[in-house]
Amino acid sequence: MGAILKNKRDENFNNNILCTINRIKNGDHELREEFINSFKPYIIKTVSNLSGKYVDVQNSDEFSIGLSAFNEAIDSFNPCKSMVFFSFSTLVIKRRLTDYVRRNKKHSHVYPFTYFEDKGISFFDQAHFRNEAIELNSYEILLDTKNFIKKLSTYGIKFEDLINKAPKHQDSKYLCLRIAKVIADDKKLLDKLGKTGRIPKAEILKCFKINKKTLERNRIFIIAAALILGSELHTLRDFVTVSD
Repeated sequence: MGAILKNKRDENFNNNILCTINRIKNGDHELREEFINSFKPYIIKTVSNLSGKYVDVQNSDEFSIGLSAFNEAIDSFNPCKSMVFFSFSTLVIKRRLTDYVRRNKKHSHVYPFTYFEDKGISFFDQAHFRNEAIELNSYEILLDTKNFIKKLSTYGIKFEDLINKAPKHQDSKYLCLRIAKVIADDKKLLDKLGKTGRIPKAEILKCFKINKKTLERNRIFIIAAALILGSELHTLRDFVTVSD
């Protein structure tokens, strides 16, 4: 009987959270601020457990990231796909903190970033955790894809162009990926690509014994691959693998 009552309480709590999130998404700004403030202890605990360190609320980059991620979770949470908001928001906070560590690699040894295990998490939460992980991954891929398409547009490239101009043969594709990796791994070359919108041909031709026409013919694919490999579009990198 106790377990049944607990599950019922969990269900009622989550239903109340869903109603609150819906009101916030419908434009209740005061409720958003109130909701975030009321769950600051949860955010502090989550950030602390994920980072493995004490969280100084006044001077902590990690806490600011946690607050921003919690706010992002409110906007991106889809109750039709998942039922437990706090498991989902924890995943968003973890992802944003991980992104922060990647941008500050020299400090990365400070953070273990293992998903925290809280004995207070109910079975109801655990049962739906996998669905929220899948939802977050889909959301991240969508977000990275939108950012990627926006980046491509600055080079006068449409996403459809990339699909149509991709190398047909595996050897050609592998060569283009190797060229893209050389550009992505060299900050000067990547900066030059960003400033001019063109492949740094002179430098590339020193590394590869190829014809200029090869670079011109595969310009779109090489630029696109270099943008992915040289950026923080982590979810898209799985689609651009290059063997050393």
